[in-house]
Amino acid sequence: MTLGAKILTAAAIFFLLLWGAFLALGAQPLKVTSALSVIYGEHEDFYADAAVYQKVRNETLYFLYLPRARPPYRWWSVDYKNMTISLIKAPRSIGSRKYLLRGDPKGADIGNKDNKDEWSWHFTEQGAAFSGNGFMCRVRKAKGN
Repeated sequence: MTLGAKILTAAAIFFLLLWGAFLALGAQPLKVTSALSVIYGEHEDFYADAAVYQKVRNETLYFLYLPRARPPYRWWSVDYKNMTISLIKAPRSIGSRKYLLRGDPKGADIGNKDNKDEWSWHFTEQGAAFSGNGFMCRVRKAKGN
């Protein structure tokens, strides 16, 4: 084996061990998915440029990034299993990769008793919708999902 091959092999092993330690410490990587289509808006302006993320190996929990929404309303989680919608903090990132840590807060559930007057939401077999404070979002499962 040449010196260059040994260095590449050692670097590959090092980065695999580093990735394993990262996951063992509680990191939950997020991947971009096309399982949902999202339309959101405020007042008269509506957009369809949302990015949808989901945890690896989780088919019911989605994270929505709405780039043109007001800053407090840019990140949401939609959990189809528990039928909850939460306003969340932006996930952590390394470069363009997004991830959560196990201990990260879950966010403010809009179904909370304190928010009942401000927000309305509903789930259907095809998706979910929620609105409040001049903001509206519709999430639909993409065909074939």
